[in-house]
Amino acid sequence: MEELNKMSSINVSNKFRMIFGKNLAPKIISAVLIVLLFAPSFNMPSSAQVEQQNNCAAPLTTTINAFYSGPVATDAYWVNQGVSSASNSTSTNPVKKEVGPGEGAETFAVVLINRGNFPINSVTGFLNLPPGFTSTGESKVPQLLQQYNPASKFANSNYALGSFYGSVQPGGTFVLYFNVNVSDTAKVQTYNVNLVANYYILQTNQGGTYIEDCTSAILEVPMVLPGKVILDVSSQNSYIAPSQSDPITISIVNKGSAAATGVIASITNLGQKGNSGSSGSGGSLTLSSTTTNIVNLGANQFNLGTIPAGGSANITTTVFPSSSAGGQTQDVTIQLSYENAWGAQENTQLNTGVVVTPIPPQSLSLAYVGNTTSPVITAGNLAPLNFTVANNSTSEASNVIISLVPQSTSVSVVGQSTWTIPKLEPGQQQYLSTQVFAATSLIDTPASFTLTANYVANGQTQANSLTLGAFVIGNIKLQVYGLAVNYVGTSPQIAGSLLNQGSTTGLYGTIQLAPSPLLDAIRQARIDNANSSNYNSSSFQQADTQFASSQGSGGGGRGAASSQQFLGDLTADSPIPFSIPINGLNLLKPGNYAVSFKVVYADDLKNFHTLILTQNVMVAKSPTTHTRTQGSIIDQILGDPLLLTAVGVSIAGAIAAAIIIRKRKTRKKLKMLTGDDKDIVAVLENVDKEQNESK
Repeated sequence: MEELNKMSSINVSNKFRMIFGKNLAPKIISAVLIVLLFAPSFNMPSSAQVEQQNNCAAPLTTTINAFYSGPVATDAYWVNQGVSSASNSTSTNPVKKEVGPGEGAETFAVVLINRGNFPINSVTGFLNLPPGFTSTGESKVPQLLQQYNPASKFANSNYALGSFYGSVQPGGTFVLYFNVNVSDTAKVQTYNVNLVANYYILQTNQGGTYIEDCTSAILEVPMVLPGKVILDVSSQNSYIAPSQSDPITISIVNKGSAAATGVIASITNLGQKGNSGSSGSGGSLTLSSTTTNIVNLGANQFNLGTIPAGGSANITTTVFPSSSAGGQTQDVTIQLSYENAWGAQENTQLNTGVVVTPIPPQSLSLAYVGNTTSPVITAGNLAPLNFTVANNSTSEASNVIISLVPQSTSVSVVGQSTWTIPKLEPGQQQYLSTQVFAATSLIDTPASFTLTANYVANGQTQANSLTLGAFVIGNIKLQVYGLAVNYVGTSPQIAGSLLNQGSTTGLYGTIQLAPSPLLDAIRQARIDNANSSNYNSSSFQQADTQFASSQGSGGGGRGAASSQQFLGDLTADSPIPFSIPINGLNLLKPGNYAVSFKVVYADDLKNFHTLILTQNVMVAKSPTTHTRTQGSIIDQILGDPLLLTAVGVSIAGAIAAAIIIRKRKTRKKLKMLTGDDKDIVAVLENVDKEQNESK
C-alpha cells in the first residue's frame, strides 16, 4: 500500500509537470498545499505531528515514523529583536525572552533539526498565528510574500513569514525567526500552531550530480506566550523620626503578567549616598558610599516565595536614623533574586527611600528683653544688658547652661557671664541680666555678643547660639555754671557758661530761658509796680505785652521763655559762654533767684534730647540809683499824655529864652567893637543874617 501511495504521489507530480511545465509545477503544488493547509475544513490528524510532502505537492496523510526524512521543530520561544537579522546563523541557543500581552512587535524563534538523509537548504516557513497575534515586518510586504511563495496571495489565513537561506546537513539544526505583533488581547498560555515549511533536498542521481527537489512539510509548533515578570518596590511608611528607632515596611509588587517564583529580597544599602562605578576586574559594579546616616536594627534578607502577577509581598525591618539625618532623604536599596516566566534565574536591584523628618526647631529661644534688636551702650560707663531665655517647644529642657561672650576685646562683661538653669518647662521664660563696659574708642561703632545655650531635650544634647548686636555711643552730660547778672548800659543780661562733662560731642546745641522762679518774680514785681502807680489798665496791659515780647514767646503761665540762641557743637570739656538779655531785673529786690535754661542737642545717632538746667543767680542793685530814678521819671512821662505835653511846652520856652539871651550878648559885643557906629552894626547884622540863612 505504501508503495502504491508513493507511486500515486509520483504520478500526481508528473501530471502537474506535464500540465504546467517542469518549472511551474512545483510552485503550483506549493500553492495548493498552503490553500489546503489553511482552509477551514482542513484538520490535521491528531496522530500526525509531521507530514512529508514530495516535490512541494499537496500534503499527504502519512504518519511520522522512522522512515520520515525532513525538518522537525524541537523548540520555540521569544527572543530579542535584532536576532532575526542573523537568520542564516545556525545558532540554536539564543536567550529566551519574557513576552506578555500588549508587548507589540516581538520576534518568535522556531528551532528545527534536519532528520533527513540529505542536506536541505532555502527553507521558507509560514507560521499560522492564533488570535491576539498579527504578522509584522517582512510578513506584511506583499512583494516579499510573492517572492517566497507565489501562492501566499491566495491564502486568507493570518500567518507570519520566516526564512533560512543556508544549507543544513543531516542532523544539523537551524532557526526560523518570525516577526509577530503581540496585542493586548493575547493571553498568557500555550498555543499549538501549524508551520508550513518549504525546502529543497540536495541529493545525487546515478550520475553523481546534485538534484534539488522542492518539498513541503506541515509541522506542529507549540507557541508559548509566557508573560513577563515586572517587580517594583515602594516604602509603605515614608517618614521616620530622627534619633529614634522606627519600623519601615517595603512592599515588593509584581506589576507584570507572569508570576515570579523563588523570590528572595535583601536589603543591600540603607541610608548611604553613593554612585555606582566599574571596578578594576571584569567590569562588575561596586557601590561607593559616603557616611551612613541610618542603621538597620532588623533583618536584612527575606524569603518571599512566589509573587503572582498583580500580587505583592512586604518586608519589615527596624531602623535608627542619626540626628544628622534630620530633614534628609535616605536611600533603601533592595536586591531581588527570582525565576522569571521561563524559569530562568534573574537578579535585579531596585531603590526606594524614606524621609527623615526635620529636627524640630530649637527648644530654646534667646533674645533681648522686649525683642530689642540693637540696644545702645554708653561708652565709658557700666551699661545694663538684659535678655530672655524661653522654652518654645513641647518638651522640657534641662541642664541649661547660658554663656555670654563679647566679640570685641574693647567690650567686657563686668557682671555675670554664665548662668545655669536646672530646668525650663515648656512655655517657661527666664530673665537674665548683666553689666558690660565699652571703651570710648568704640563710640559710634557697633558691638556684638555671642549668647550660647547648651541643654538636654528629648534625651539629646542640643545647642543654640545667637549673635546679639548693640551700638556704642558716647556720654553727653551738660552743666550750667558761673551765672551772673551784667548790665550793658541800662539793659540787664544773665551771663554764664555751658559745659559738656561727657565723652562725646553734643550736636546742634541751643539754649533759651525756661519758666523759672526768677521770671515769676519779675512778673510779680511788674504787677506790684503797676498797682502802686497811676497807670490805667490799658497802660498795664501794654507794658506787660512789652515785657513778654522782650523775653520771648510764651509769656503766659509761670513766666516768659526767651527765644533760642544757637550754640553749635557742645564739645566735651570745652565750656561755651552765653549771655541772655532779660528785662525787669531792676524791679527785683536784691537776692538769689533760681533761673532755668532749656537746652536742646542731638547725640551721635542724630536723636534730639531736651534738658532743663536750673541754677541760682545773684541779683544785686542797679549800678546807680540815679539811672534807675531817671528811668522811672521817663517811664512816667511816657505813660502820661498830659505830663508829656507840659514837659514839651517847658522845653520850647527854654529854647526861646536861650535865643533871646544870645542876641542880646551879640549886640553888646558889637557896640564895644564899633563905638556905637550904627552903619557898621547894620552891616555886621546883615552878614550874620546871610550866614544864618545859608545854614
